[in-house]
Amino acid sequence: MRLVPMAMRSAPATLEHLHRTYGSMALIGGGPQRYVCIFGPEAHQLVMADRTDSFRWGEALEPLVAIDGPTAIVVSDGDEHRRRRRLVQPAFGIKRIEGYLPIVLDEVGRVIDAWTPGQRTDVMADLRHAVRRIVVRALFGDGLRHRADEIGEHLEVAIDYVNRSPLTRFDKDWPLLPYRRAMRARRAVDEIVYAEIETRRAHPSDEGDVLSALIAAQEDGEHPLSDEEVRDQVVSLIAAGYDTTTAGVGWTIHAVFSRPEVRDRLRAEVRAVAGDDPLTVDVLGSLPYLAGVVSESLRLWPPVAFGGRYAVEDVPFAGHVIPARSTIVFSEYVTHRDPALWPDPLTFDPERWVEGSPTFRAPEPYAYIPFGGGYRRCIGFALATMEIKAILVELVRRVDLADLDPEPAPTGIATMSPKGGVPATVRPLPVRPSS
Repeated sequence: MRLVPMAMRSAPATLEHLHRTYGSMALIGGGPQRYVCIFGPEAHQLVMADRTDSFRWGEALEPLVAIDGPTAIVVSDGDEHRRRRRLVQPAFGIKRIEGYLPIVLDEVGRVIDAWTPGQRTDVMADLRHAVRRIVVRALFGDGLRHRADEIGEHLEVAIDYVNRSPLTRFDKDWPLLPYRRAMRARRAVDEIVYAEIETRRAHPSDEGDVLSALIAAQEDGEHPLSDEEVRDQVVSLIAAGYDTTTAGVGWTIHAVFSRPEVRDRLRAEVRAVAGDDPLTVDVLGSLPYLAGVVSESLRLWPPVAFGGRYAVEDVPFAGHVIPARSTIVFSEYVTHRDPALWPDPLTFDPERWVEGSPTFRAPEPYAYIPFGGGYRRCIGFALATMEIKAILVELVRRVDLADLDPEPAPTGIATMSPKGGVPATVRPLPVRPSS
């Protein structure tokens, strides 16, 4: 274990450097900005499975409270986390999630329909608006559809604050700085969300959306979710649901359309299986190369590149001891690119996920965790995966995207996004050869 100064580079690059240079464990920074970095599948298993009671989320993820609220699942611990997770889980049942596919197709179709041949646009930015509306409609139904962009624009301010470097997040008590702006934005969102909760409480019914399920959630012997708890789950789901999903969409689009051989094979699979028929959940599940493309993109560019926990006691790891009251950092990004775990790790190879292909290899436990792992795996992973797949299918069968920039650098702290977005030129589909 080595103590090294805080590197002035992107977080993923810093963590990769630490892993290459110092091995499975290193200290970085100093004082209140001192972190214990641990690496590899063993680190993930330690935190997510073997020693879950030795680590807490709340202290390590305190900046998220600025958006999510103190009762959000992501910043909850212990019995309160278990209770909230049990009550929220039914809202993300697979049948309910699959029912949102028409919403995804509707919103993505609106974006594609607005493009014109030859137009130069930031594809990720355009689809960010679509993902935002998808998440709001899935959470609130069509009752707040007309306010989806308003909610998203307010939350964008708060998300920008959370994506600031910890070195610059010292402004909570200063007027007119990002924290104050984030709090104003949060209050604007709260006004909308609490009003909708009040309306639903007064006229209870199952609208088929997440909010209905959250308000109705109750287990034997347990109190239902309070208004504050419902609000915190809803807002945290909006923020995470569109920020991380948009990042995944951006990386995947760039990976596909900057590699003609990948684009052409994916387009051929979609044409052969889906044709021009409306996309269904069954069809999405019948596209193995598509699944490989999405898994490979999430491997190389996981939207959450690293995670943090707070150690409540001394914890042995890799021949060292993680001291109590330490903030630890582990990195999905580093593990997903480790050559000891992944042959030719920097090559984008969707076939490594397709059974029967020459490069297929099932990942080791805790070596692939784009949505986390263990009992705290991201509760919205199924919705995010469905969105990314559906968006990609609609793109490859309706348009072509050309003139993409070289692979963008990663940016962001809470979410790793392509720096500068994904600018591309919209082209019509190539003419199919006659049969």
